[in-house]
Amino acid sequence: MTCMPSSVVASRPEPTSPFLPLLENVVALLDDQTDHPEIWAALAEASRHDDVADLRTLIGTILPLQDGNAAKSLQTVAAVLTALCADRAAGLADLDRIALLHPHCPQVAGAQFFVQRHDDPDRSADLRGRFCDAPFIKFETLMDGSVAPCCSIWTQARLGHLDGQTAEEIWNSASAQAMRGSILDGSYRYCHKQRCTFIMDDTLPKREDVLDPARRADIDENRTVMAEGPSWLFLAHDVTCNLACPSCRDGIHAADEAQERRFDRIEKQVFQPLLSSRGKTTISVSGQGDPWSSPHYRSILRYMADHDLDVGLDLHTNALLMNESRWSHYAGLDRYRALVNVSIDACTPWVYEVVRRPGRWHVLMPNLRFIAGKRTRGEFREFHLNATIQLDNFHEMPALVDFAQTLGADSMRLYMIQNTGGHVSPLYPRLNVAAQDHPLHSAFLETLRHPILGSDFAHLYDVSHWRDRALDATLPSDGLGKDWTRADLTDAIAGATDPAIIVAFCAAGRIRFPDDLSLLLREAQALCDLGFAPQAAYRMKDREALGGEAIVLQG
Repeated sequence: MTCMPSSVVASRPEPTSPFLPLLENVVALLDDQTDHPEIWAALAEASRHDDVADLRTLIGTILPLQDGNAAKSLQTVAAVLTALCADRAAGLADLDRIALLHPHCPQVAGAQFFVQRHDDPDRSADLRGRFCDAPFIKFETLMDGSVAPCCSIWTQARLGHLDGQTAEEIWNSASAQAMRGSILDGSYRYCHKQRCTFIMDDTLPKREDVLDPARRADIDENRTVMAEGPSWLFLAHDVTCNLACPSCRDGIHAADEAQERRFDRIEKQVFQPLLSSRGKTTISVSGQGDPWSSPHYRSILRYMADHDLDVGLDLHTNALLMNESRWSHYAGLDRYRALVNVSIDACTPWVYEVVRRPGRWHVLMPNLRFIAGKRTRGEFREFHLNATIQLDNFHEMPALVDFAQTLGADSMRLYMIQNTGGHVSPLYPRLNVAAQDHPLHSAFLETLRHPILGSDFAHLYDVSHWRDRALDATLPSDGLGKDWTRADLTDAIAGATDPAIIVAFCAAGRIRFPDDLSLLLREAQALCDLGFAPQAAYRMKDREALGGEAIVLQG
């Protein structure tokens, strides 16, 4: 086994604990910061023995002396043991706190995943019988020029770089083979198991059910080197966009001349050959920015429109520039019957024009109707809406689903806001209503109990984890009894002294009484009392839309 990092060895307690060599090996294995489900399983077995208390004492002794990865790994181990053999809720709370500090770490996410599913007969944490084809088919380009094997927030693994490497060198790099190996050995150690919806929703196929001949051979032959190229190109390397959504960026970004020259080389040397190669390829444009505001992406779309390729097209757009007139200039794209995925983040003008600035609702709506019409006529094979859920729009989650259904979309997709660094980091604690210490966390959970969010039409992705918690948790509305009435709710609100609890009561009330003007007014006042004036203004706009008079809030 590998040795403990030097900072840990130097801090050995005396006399030496018999558990110290074991702990050294554990932390040495965890030093790579990937997930190690075999370690969590070993800790589960250790937790069944009486001397686990000695192991926990040892961790408590040496943990204050550690830093860096060793400290994080020991904290994670300690939290797992707390959950498994002492206090499950406390251990999970500790893991939540660690995850907030290390939001992208697959190791912490894996520990959470294991503990949440430990001894659950309906949901196993063991993925050895499952298969994910993403690293075997996907080539996702990122804005720094690197290439990922999957959604870039579902894994931090990178296969290579567009600059200085050929597509083949990237596709079968050592990193690519390691990623595929982690699927084949069942560890999924590079995957963020709290974000990947296929893992969270138990929708990864069983290995024995994989029928595709190429993937069947990958499994049966333990194959990590791919003879064929990627069949899914997901482009997210150009961040050019006509919007400056606060959850995504700090301003409107556009590629400069040097970047455009670079993109032109990459298009001709990498993407056009891949699109023209033998075998069906799907191209997704774009995971960053907007395809219609990017000259580079429009050039790729022009190439596709002008050539009859064996290609599937997925368009990811904010739709502000995707109108009937523009589409007519790319009429050749109709042959691909595109899937269109539109990010809207809101279903009312007053929220939309804040979270999708400088977008305008009156521009968006005709374009959405244009897209919906093409979907109805079968000219687009799918049409989806999506939203990044955060402080400004969590109250609209049920309404977003209803809006998408009314429009004629195939689904409404909800994702939690992620701490992607940079400009988001200072705002993230205020925006992230999923954090347990957020003043509006209970209101967020109450909202998630809305029945429409449990429909097949609502695809909750990483929000599903929080809906599960909402259904299991004890929330303010549970104190009202099973068949509570509007009068019960009124009495509870009148007796509440904490504005956060009042907001939670109102969130629950909006599920049963969606058109109640007085509830919206009371919620707005409580939000104002908590210092959330913009969010209070949204509720007042909702109230006015239902016919309520304009009122100036106090405070």
